[in-house]
Amino acid sequence: MEEAQRYLARAPLPFPVLADPECEVFARYGVASRATSLGQRPGLFVVDAEGVVQFAHIGRQQWEIPAEEAVLEQVRCLRCRLNV
Repeated sequence: MEEAQRYLARAPLPFPVLADPECEVFARYGVASRATSLGQRPGLFVVDAEGVVQFAHIGRQQWEIPAEEAVLEQVRCLRCRLNV
């Protein structure tokens, strides 16, 4: 949680972020822990206001996360579809 807070302080994002230290949400979205990935695999989801997943990425290793610009593009696309 502290690392997530430090990251968000350095790079504020234009959307809410959910940190999931107990991995409850990850389990609901099917992100499984694997020994080959040194524990919990990274998962990143863009969820719209109705709770529908519009973008999903589950990495095989902890360092496999989408680039910030790729995630922001997904958010921009969602906003365009919603005319926000």
